Amino acid sequence: MAPRVTSEIFVGALLRTARAGGAFGYVARRGNAQAGAVVIVLADHASGSYDVYQSAPPGPDTPDLADEGRRFVLSRKLEGDEALRQFSESEARFDPDFWLVEIENWNRPVDGLIALAVEG
Repeated sequence: MAPRVTSEIFVGALLRTARAGGAFGYVARRGNAQAGAVVIVLADHASGSYDVYQSAPPGPDTPDLADEGRRFVLSRKLEGDEALRQFSESEARFDPDFWLVEIENWNRPVDGLIALAVEG
């Protein structure tokens, strides 16, 4: 099994990918550099909505995704800044080591930015 990329390196690569695609990304909350969970928020400020992507849980066919890299699922859609703030605070109470990365102006398919888990 290959070693897993640290959260800090993953986030750095994610931000570079976003910027290369014409988007703006930043770390809204810095988590544990080695193994903090990464939450990715795609922001649409024109509509005030946020798509929140979180790590896909291992399934029966993929008990360990370490060899494939990180996979994400759309976990929720939020409306408004207050909803995002409440989500972030709630997540921090549950997992104080998580990262929150916000990407603005990503106008391409999301799978060009992050690997999505196949739901089925």
